[in-house]
Amino acid sequence: MDLHNLVITECERRGLELIHLPEKLVRRSTDVIVSCPCTGQRNMSIRNFIVTYEKGGEAFCCKRKSKVGKNNPAFGKPTWNAGTVGVSKSYGFFGFKEEWSDREDYLYFIETIYGTYKIGRSFHGIKYRFTETVKELGEWKASHKEVFDCERYILNTYKQHQNKIDGIIGGSEHFTKELPIQEVIEYANQKLCSQS
Repeated sequence: MDLHNLVITECERRGLELIHLPEKLVRRSTDVIVSCPCTGQRNMSIRNFIVTYEKGGEAFCCKRKSKVGKNNPAFGKPTWNAGTVGVSKSYGFFGFKEEWSDREDYLYFIETIYGTYKIGRSFHGIKYRFTETVKELGEWKASHKEVFDCERYILNTYKQHQNKIDGIIGGSEHFTKELPIQEVIEYANQKLCSQS
C-alpha cells in the first residue's frame, strides 16, 4: 500500500487541505498535518487514513462532524469519564493489559511540534510512533507493567503541568514547558532501562 498516495487521495475525498506530508511515513505516525473547515489545522495519524480506506466507509473532515446528531448512539449521554479531573484510570485498550504484564514495552519522552513535552508508551518503540516531528528526550525499555506504572506515576505526579491537546491520540499525555524534564528523566532512569 502506497501510504503517500493514500493520504493524498483521502484528503481530496474528505475535503481536507494537506499542509504537511512527511517523506517517511509509518502506520502509527501522527505527522500528517491537515486543515479542515471544522477544526482548522491539526495532526492526523496514518492509521486514521488506512482504517477509513480499508472499511470503505464515509469519512468526514473531522471527528466532531461525524458524531453530530441523533445517529450517534451516545447522543445526549455523558461520557464514561464525565466530571473527572486528572489522569484517566482506564484499563482499556490503551491501558494496562494483565496478560501482557511481562511483554517488552517502551516508555518515551519527547518534545513535540506543538511546543509541549509528551510522555507515552509503545510496544514498538519511539521510531515506530514518530518520524521527523519530534525531539527525543529519552526512551526506556522494560516490561509492560513496569512501563505502565512508570508512565502513570509521571502523569499523576506532574498533572499540574498537563496541557491536553484535543483531537490526537495521546493528547492527554502532553505537558507545558514548565515541566521539570530533568526530574522526569531521572525518575525514568531509576525505574527503567534507558535505550538512549
